[in-house]
Amino acid sequence: MKRVIRTCVSCGIKREKTELIRFVYSDEPQEDAKGNRQGRGAYVCDNEKCREIGLNRKKLTRSLLSNQLRRTR
Repeated sequence: MKRVIRTCVSCGIKREKTELIRFVYSDEPQEDAKGNRQGRGAYVCDNEKCREIGLNRKKLTRSLLSNQLRRTR
């Protein structure tokens, strides 16, 4: 089976998709627990430190909004 690799927007470490938590943007970053919500996603490691960095330093918001800007160009 093919391994799907994603990068954590907080720490930059590449991991399998199943080891990360997906967030989508709808007014603010929201966790996508099932991984089936529509829209661009950004991934964060499944630990408190990376979640905190992603949300408090707005790395998730920047990543998700930059994806939306690229799509509209």
